[in-house]
Amino acid sequence: MSERVLRGLGWGHRRATAPMDAAARAFATDHGVRVEWDVQPLSGFESALGPDLAARYDLVVFDHPFCGAIARDGLLRPLDPDALAPGGLRDDGFIGRSLESYRHDGWLWGLPMDGATQTAIWRPDLIDAPPDGWDAVLACGARERAAGRALGFAAKAPHGFLALLALCANLGAPLAESPSVDIPIDETVLREAMDRLRAIWNLSDGRGIDWDAIDLHEAMSRADDPAPIAYAPLAYHYLTYAEDDTPRRLRFADFAGPGADPAAGTVLGGAGLGITQRCRDVEAATAFLRTLVSGPSQVALVCDHHGQPAAVGAWDDGPSDAPYGGAREATRRSMTRASLRPRFPGYIPFQHACGLATARWLAGDVTDAALASDIAHQWRRATGTEEPPRPGTDLS
Repeated sequence: MSERVLRGLGWGHRRATAPMDAAARAFATDHGVRVEWDVQPLSGFESALGPDLAARYDLVVFDHPFCGAIARDGLLRPLDPDALAPGGLRDDGFIGRSLESYRHDGWLWGLPMDGATQTAIWRPDLIDAPPDGWDAVLACGARERAAGRALGFAAKAPHGFLALLALCANLGAPLAESPSVDIPIDETVLREAMDRLRAIWNLSDGRGIDWDAIDLHEAMSRADDPAPIAYAPLAYHYLTYAEDDTPRRLRFADFAGPGADPAAGTVLGGAGLGITQRCRDVEAATAFLRTLVSGPSQVALVCDHHGQPAAVGAWDDGPSDAPYGGAREATRRSMTRASLRPRFPGYIPFQHACGLATARWLAGDVTDAALASDIAHQWRRATGTEEPPRPGTDLS
């Protein structure tokens, strides 16, 4: 009898790989099925999931905005909640809107196994406490500039654009979730959010134009950086950088935004685990997902292996949060108030194009008006509502 083997695709950071390796070891012991993991870089996780990739694996770790393309192209199998947990899965069993984020067209396409959103990051050896409001964030940035340092910010696509969306949502106008909406963001709020983001960028380390969230954490945690970064106001958090094997341990805090609820509106991240249509052993794949559902399982397999759980029971587990300096508790308000991105099929190309445009805008190559216009244009392209040019129109 041949050995039962599942092939999985994750992404290459220990926050993602260590929990899946631990789950694979436990699953092999309990079920006699081996799970082999390949990894792709963060950029692939954010923008690359298509038929060729899905055809090579049984299990795929993915981001919730892919759900529309997944459903359209038949990449993954819809999950049966009753097969994953007795009585099915409950939204309140997962932190914030984590479970909801993987629903599309009446089906569940992934099991949340990693919980994340944008939060503040700070260095306790450089500042005593994180700022507690937007004015305090700007004052912190001014003090850092005066001290010859700067704020941290990740502007590489799509991170700068997602920070802009977080500010819009915090100010009361999240990005529309439905492709039937003509205007994706209230333009008055968008312009205010651009002003707020520009203020942060002007106080930030210019190296961030080439940084994603991992690059930002790496820079902040380096012991020998000649221009150490004490505080970053808005980035996807990697809580493993609070562990004691980090050269300079980081701490985390809720987003301190300019809106009425300062912690609200950050853009939900995290990751889900799905079963591909070509999966050779659906029974084993479903059983593997079951190992990751409960809070106790996520404590043992995720929290204890450098990861960030999605199960609310794991977020409630104080002892497993202690090695992270209480980071889950410190960012819980932002996690529970995070906004969702759209899940229609054209969203990922929209996010990518707007991420590139936002990076150019932050670099000073695009005007405010041009960025706002391009966001609206990319939305029309993504939703199929762009009007074709009239005959005789000069497009040069």
